[in-house]
Amino acid sequence: MVRFVVMAAGLATRMGQDKLALPWKDTNVLGHVLQTLLEAITLQQQQRSLGGFSLLMETEIVVVARHPREAYLSKDFIQRFNSYRGTWIEVARPKPLAETIRYGLQDLDGGVQCIGFLPGDQVGVTAQELANCLGQVLMNSPDFLVPIVGAKAVSPVFFHKSYVPELLALQGEQGGRDVLYRYPERWCTYPVGARFSQDVDTPEQYKALLG
Repeated sequence: MVRFVVMAAGLATRMGQDKLALPWKDTNVLGHVLQTLLEAITLQQQQRSLGGFSLLMETEIVVVARHPREAYLSKDFIQRFNSYRGTWIEVARPKPLAETIRYGLQDLDGGVQCIGFLPGDQVGVTAQELANCLGQVLMNSPDFLVPIVGAKAVSPVFFHKSYVPELLALQGEQGGRDVLYRYPERWCTYPVGARFSQDVDTPEQYKALLG
């Protein structure tokens, strides 16, 4: 099983407001990322359907966010999110990166083999490329599955469950990269397009991406 942890409880100091609630396409930033994630799971399910493989039983989603799901998602989408084994963890105030990771790793089922961390503002992520990454993880269960733009590692990185103790030991604004870069020889990489890693960090960047 693969758990997706959607990181949506950050400080957002450069934006000065809740960037995840900003309008994006037909929803908002976080809503768009979650729509893309559910579409990726659906695409991978369709690719495996001939074998009678139920992907919905092999994936789960945990969103760690500062506000309730109703602040970002429509009632219809909440129902769909729940049907994809979605869990929403609401935290009282913005959390540093390491603490958000710990929330996302709560109550890991013994069947979870890999954990992928997806930033809630990564609007460039595409369903097909994410589905392909998921397929690689389900097929090979690597130590690390790392999307690559050129020579640069980007999110979401997938970690084998054996690295959970190291992820839980992170502090402050340390993130998964602190663990990832300890073991570059263990990476399994997957090339993605240049726009895949685009995210929303500043008002200027948001305006440029909208344009």
